[in-house]
Amino acid sequence: MQKAARHSIPRGFNPTYTPCLDEECQDLLKQYEESGDPDIADHLMESLNAARQHCWEELTSKMNFTHSSRKSWALICRLSAAQQPPNSTHPSVSANAVAAHLIQVAKAPHDKKFECQVRMQGRTLLQQMSDKSLPHSFTEEEISAALQKTKPATAPGYDNMHVEFLKNLGPKARTWLSKFFSRITATHFIPKIWRKATVIAVEKPGKDPSLAANCRPISLLSVCYKLLECLAL
Repeated sequence: MQKAARHSIPRGFNPTYTPCLDEECQDLLKQYEESGDPDIADHLMESLNAARQHCWEELTSKMNFTHSSRKSWALICRLSAAQQPPNSTHPSVSANAVAAHLIQVAKAPHDKKFECQVRMQGRTLLQQMSDKSLPHSFTEEEISAALQKTKPATAPGYDNMHVEFLKNLGPKARTWLSKFFSRITATHFIPKIWRKATVIAVEKPGKDPSLAANCRPISLLSVCYKLLECLAL
């Protein structure tokens, strides 16, 4: 899948995004690039400013602190961040410092007796399971329905698999994926790479970014693992 993605997905091109650039503004921009007429440029700026004014009025009119204040406060925070950009003079914390801090604060007490007891109970439960109690096999239709519910443009996990790779699979690949998921649930064996996660550190707003304690870790899991979880629920 990664080989097909490298062959089919173009690399190295980031389109320039212009806010509120609707179809009318795009036509005016194309006419200006062809002719270079300053009158068309003035008309383009007027149309673009009008579109931005309309978007701003529509956005502010939907602000409601009584019904749902989360979106309103999020908009205010974004506007405040735009007025006060973050200071880039602070040195960023290293990955080793964040990892050391996570190990220190997330270290749980190790109880070997309890872990051994849980393993034994799990093995006993698997031995007592009959063929009738085994989970049913997943179908291609279930895979397609789960992929439709999956959010696009999410960050990949440790295996570097994007959700768009799965959404653009053909019928044969989805059939193979359904058999693969069914075998995982039948054998109770999860691939080792799914147990790993890519951890990124996000700076807490208003905190000193040079300290590891002021970074919030976020674990990026495999999208294949999350798709299997969606199927099992």
